[in-house]
Amino acid sequence: MKPQELIDRYRQGERDFPGVDLSDTTWPRECNLSEINLEGADLSNSEFISIAFNKANLKNCNFSGSNFKYVKFVNADLTNAYFIQSDLYDIDFSGADLTGAQFGECRQFICCEIAQAITKNVNFDKVKFGDVNLSFLDLEGCSFYQANFGFSHWTGTNCKNCNFKLANLEYAIFREACLEGANLKQAKLKKANLMKAKLKNASFIGADLTDVNSYLTNYQEAQIIGAIMPDGEVYDPDDDSIVEGGESGGNSTKAEFINTENAPKSPNSPHQAVIINDCIYIAGQIAIDPRLNIMLCDDEITDQTRRVMDNIGAILTAAGVGWSKVVTTTIFMVNLQESDRMNSVYSSYFTNENLPICTCVAVSQLPENARVQIQCIAST
Repeated sequence: MKPQELIDRYRQGERDFPGVDLSDTTWPRECNLSEINLEGADLSNSEFISIAFNKANLKNCNFSGSNFKYVKFVNADLTNAYFIQSDLYDIDFSGADLTGAQFGECRQFICCEIAQAITKNVNFDKVKFGDVNLSFLDLEGCSFYQANFGFSHWTGTNCKNCNFKLANLEYAIFREACLEGANLKQAKLKKANLMKAKLKNASFIGADLTDVNSYLTNYQEAQIIGAIMPDGEVYDPDDDSIVEGGESGGNSTKAEFINTENAPKSPNSPHQAVIINDCIYIAGQIAIDPRLNIMLCDDEITDQTRRVMDNIGAILTAAGVGWSKVVTTTIFMVNLQESDRMNSVYSSYFTNENLPICTCVAVSQLPENARVQIQCIAST
């Protein structure tokens, strides 16, 4: 079928053209195909200029390698559509459903409007963006791997669990954006604005944060090892400091790491404990004898619990506090049927007035085949 034939049939009232092959074609300009059904159609390697696909059903359509200018997809259904290696200039995706759409390696994505579009799990890997406003969108789960942005706006945007690895985000505005769980490893963020951004569990490992405006942004909740921080220094956890706030404001919060020879190293942490903001966070301890650095008491839960609690006690002492300062504990056990015997030892380290809040969790396995592991939080 040729584009003109489809247009003629559309003008006669026909709307359903699912799966049609219209690849390698140039479409007539100033064409209105609103509410057309082209689900699953092959429209690849084609040229679309000044065409309206408003409210169209374009699910699973293949637009790969095509050239788009001044095209309107307002409120269209573009679920799982393919735009791979396409050129898009001045495209209106307002209100469109782009769930699962593939824009990977688009040569340009310039002056495109995606306000109020549904944009979850969209693939924008290696896309070259220009003059695009992504503010206040829900982009959760989208991938921007190696994407190249000019000056981009992300104010208030939900970027939870997005992939920005190796992306160029210089001068990007992420003010009050949600970047929880986002992957920003080795991303370029020079002079970006991260004011009040949420960074819980975000990874900035190896990222360039030079001259970033991070006033009221909490890097404590993110992974920043090897990142170039706003002051130009590479973050090194062995420097015993965690940076909060950049050059533009905010004070640094010092983290005091605790390491004592009277307790073993934690199997999962480089430090036994850290003190931040008057709280002592003690890494999970198992029944390792600090003198020999080996597991003891392999079979008896009471002996293992006593060794674990003695290790925690040594760390508390090194931090300058006692058991009365413990606020909460988390206990991991391989066999919850041993809880009563474990608790008979555990509870003996506290008074009835100072028993901490406790959570006990069943697990299938612990480091060194331990039967119990305990972590806790105390106040200074």
